[in-house]
Amino acid sequence: MSRLVLIVPDLLAREGESILNPLPPALSRLVATGSLSRIATLPRVETPEALYLGMGPGEGQMRQGPLTVAALGADPPSGSTHFHLSLMSFSDGVASELTVKIPPEQEQIVLSQLERLNTKTLTIVKGSGLDHGLVWEGRGDMGTTPAASVSGHEIRGFLPEGDGEMLLRRLIDDSVNLLAELELNEERVDRGLPPLNLLWPWGPGLREPVPNLALVRGEPATVWSNSLRLRGLSRLVGYRHLASPTAAGINLRLEALASAALSSDPFICVLDLFRSLREESRLDEAAWFLRELDERLIAPLADKWAAGAARLTLLAPSSRSVGLGLVWEPTASGENVYPFDERSVEERNLPLRDLDELARVGLSSLRTVAPGAQ
Repeated sequence: MSRLVLIVPDLLAREGESILNPLPPALSRLVATGSLSRIATLPRVETPEALYLGMGPGEGQMRQGPLTVAALGADPPSGSTHFHLSLMSFSDGVASELTVKIPPEQEQIVLSQLERLNTKTLTIVKGSGLDHGLVWEGRGDMGTTPAASVSGHEIRGFLPEGDGEMLLRRLIDDSVNLLAELELNEERVDRGLPPLNLLWPWGPGLREPVPNLALVRGEPATVWSNSLRLRGLSRLVGYRHLASPTAAGINLRLEALASAALSSDPFICVLDLFRSLREESRLDEAAWFLRELDERLIAPLADKWAAGAARLTLLAPSSRSVGLGLVWEPTASGENVYPFDERSVEERNLPLRDLDELARVGLSSLRTVAPGAQ
């Protein structure tokens, strides 16, 4: 058996130029015999990643902090509050997000210093690059600002407030004092690079109970994405999360992805490249990547599965409008007359289904072929 659920948010255009007309050849063949559905606009939830795993809108919802700490493999005491801890740059009272990759040797120096900031009730969970976790062995109401929102502003107007605020503010001050003394930051400033001298906590929350999907559904699944949040949620529900086989930019190692899909059943793959490319108006690159995806992932898998028991579920949801979903099995003999592009979004003859429902269809036993099956 082979089951792949391929989720590509914002593959469809909300307005303007489509990259789906005409479809590349392999996808066009699958659409001709597959089952097409419309995907309802995604609900506004704290953790939309739970929908990708086939969980309902009320399941698996938690803040950034507990997802980050889970992704980093930590299991802190029950009832503790978890934060995402962002490594930033600080100069003249202003915080800035770092946009250039940190050299590995500099990253290791920063990591070696983090334990010095631990206290009796605050513990840093080491991650990589700019993303780390923080655990406060306490709980209460507090307000924090995400690193992206504080970037470019003076931090004094965005400091944590509420229960535990003094502990967090002291951590911020201590991180500046500790990291500013590192020789690597003097070298970076001399070279015109921003220093690595601020740790910013945000996204506080408790680890909420979630079902062990591997037990509930009777089998584990493998998840691939470049999302730290999805990595954390996958771990909590008992699924295995694979590291991203990414080269540079949009040069994804699709052959490695195809190999992983063939060796793991069921396999959930989330590709959010189309979303970022559309946001940056890089439509030519989006069209190029779709052709690459068709030639190097979809076509090889369809050929491998041509005579076997398999299912490919392609889901293209949108947070602002209706999306499209395709369920294809090599033994299907249907004739689909509706195009897999923006023209079908308003087609009332196509069923309108929720993303989590279609994800469950893709993950379900191959004996289940009805699009509405649970």
